[in-house]
Amino acid sequence: MKKILIVLFIATLFFTNCSTLQELSPKTKEGAVIGAAIGGILGAILDSNKPWRGAIIGATIGSVSGGWIGYKMEQSQKERTVDAKADIVDIAAREAVKLNSVVKYERITEDGTKEEIVATPGKIENGSRSVTVEYYRNGKLILKEIKQIKIS
Repeated sequence: MKKILIVLFIATLFFTNCSTLQELSPKTKEGAVIGAAIGGILGAILDSNKPWRGAIIGATIGSVSGGWIGYKMEQSQKERTVDAKADIVDIAAREAVKLNSVVKYERITEDGTKEEIVATPGKIENGSRSVTVEYYRNGKLILKEIKQIKIS
């Protein structure tokens, strides 16, 4: 029992100073903490002969499982964020048609990257207006496309 506690203590000291632990996302950390707490409690209850052993095993399994679930939740959220960007492009293009002027949206991401979407209205043909949409990252043009928006 003492050996397990010593190994756990040394591992805790090692991982608290590890840079990769600091780079984990908040959702991953949150999931790992919740998983460790629930796993530790359940492990102690299930291993009634040696509750400390059950708590350590349960906390370890719970931490890994909870961290993985938190990571997957964050990845799912990032996918939804990409869809939100597509919606902003459509909104910018529709506004450019409606206002018949250039529309620009910009933001600064968490990592300090400046992103811009510029929608410029063009010619009217067959009840639609062409809109040139330009995507900039840190002032550099990364993509340019033309969308056809129906005039309503």
